[in-house]
Amino acid sequence: MIKHNLLDIEGTTAPIAFVHQILFPYAKKHIVTFLKDYQFTEVKWEEIRLEFEKDIVLREEKFVSRFSKGETNSKSELLSFSPEIVPSYFEYLIEKDRKFGPLKEVQGKIWKQGYESGEIKSTVYPDVPEFLKKTQEDGIQNHVYSSGSVEAQILIYQYSELGDLRNYFVSYYDTAVGGKREKQSYENIAKELKSSPNQIRFFTDIVEEAEAASAAGMDVVILNRPGNIPQKPHSFPVWDHF
Repeated sequence: MIKHNLLDIEGTTAPIAFVHQILFPYAKKHIVTFLKDYQFTEVKWEEIRLEFEKDIVLREEKFVSRFSKGETNSKSELLSFSPEIVPSYFEYLIEKDRKFGPLKEVQGKIWKQGYESGEIKSTVYPDVPEFLKKTQEDGIQNHVYSSGSVEAQILIYQYSELGDLRNYFVSYYDTAVGGKREKQSYENIAKELKSSPNQIRFFTDIVEEAEAASAAGMDVVILNRPGNIPQKPHSFPVWDHF
């Protein structure tokens, strides 16, 4: 029945440690320099402003301490949004691992520079290439669905230590189709693939994502890779490897 594999990246085909210990620090290190020359569209500026103002309302402790005009306490007056704040604000969002579109866009472009310069090589689990090759030979199409931008997804597979794996994938999806814990997102992907959901198998390491995909009618497998975050009890199949 399965005609499509839909694969998450972090904790599924690539170690969580690669993303958090290599990619995120690299983006954080270069973000100030990169943003000096980067031009956001008016729509993106508005999106960033709204996200910043949402954090003002939440008044999370780390946010207050970083963006306060005065003393760092619950009564501190916070800075107003301005372009000058954006580099520091993006550093904060990286630390929070916030799934925020404009940040993901910038991170992808910073990582592209790192990959092309040879500073970054992506780590992919060693069983991934053979799995992709075998499923492709069996007539199953492979696709990616990750919270990272499509550009960032392609780079991970293009510049992997195990070689360029892009030929094994047909399409890539990011949160432009919807959040990964939302049923509608998986329905949107099935529609894009012109496929019945029960012909798609979704691979992930997060139970909430698995629940959303299952609610949309997809077959689901949860990967239990070394270093993955322990999940709440569930009834989905669990694979230690492909």
